[in-house]
Amino acid sequence: MKERINKFISNYTGLSRRKIDELVGEHRISVNGKLAKLGQMVDEEDILEIDGEKVLYRKKFYTYIVLNKPKGVITTRHDDKGRETVMNLLPSKYKNLRPAGRLDCNTEGLLILTDDGDFINYLTHPKNKVSKIYHAFVFGKLTGGEIDRLKKGIYIDNTLLKVDKIIEKHYYESKGKSDIEVYITHGKNHEIKNVLKAVGHPVISLKRISIGNLKMYGMVPGEFRIFSREIFKNEI
Repeated sequence: MKERINKFISNYTGLSRRKIDELVGEHRISVNGKLAKLGQMVDEEDILEIDGEKVLYRKKFYTYIVLNKPKGVITTRHDDKGRETVMNLLPSKYKNLRPAGRLDCNTEGLLILTDDGDFINYLTHPKNKVSKIYHAFVFGKLTGGEIDRLKKGIYIDNTLLKVDKIIEKHYYESKGKSDIEVYITHGKNHEIKNVLKAVGHPVISLKRISIGNLKMYGMVPGEFRIFSREIFKNEI
């Protein structure tokens, strides 16, 4: 059965659908000797090439890794400035894996890496509303009104940013600081830090502790583990 070209190639290469669409737009993918088109339907009867190299159709056993990303490490496969990336924390046999989404340099915690492009698309596409929980250490104590405002959304640089839920874990009165948990089902660059700063509670530290059913128990920074996609079966 024919599938859209981005999903079809993703199943065999581990590239994300978004990346495949980019390659199609850059005229780097061909179907039966002709330049591919966005949304084109293909199957295993077609000959697909990326930069002149044939896409091999074979059953693939995917690898799924959860990494406790340390603070100061870049979430990318390569860095032109020579900074340490998440790939430096993994054995070379996992060099083909790709991060499913990003954590900024100064945010630590749970990061998923895999060669399953379809799974990456599921985790990162906003329409799927995969729940993510973050532990934040912030200045001050949030009021009920501020939490309601964050849930309704705040416009920053003409973009609506919001959270789904905030739970106050502990307020350190002598320090004037709070431990909170922030729940979101989407994610934009620096979103949590920006919205908390906007209501007067700048983030001191931020750590992602779960994605969907996957939680990070007892993992030290830099540690990684293999997991099964089956853990998400009740969500997908």
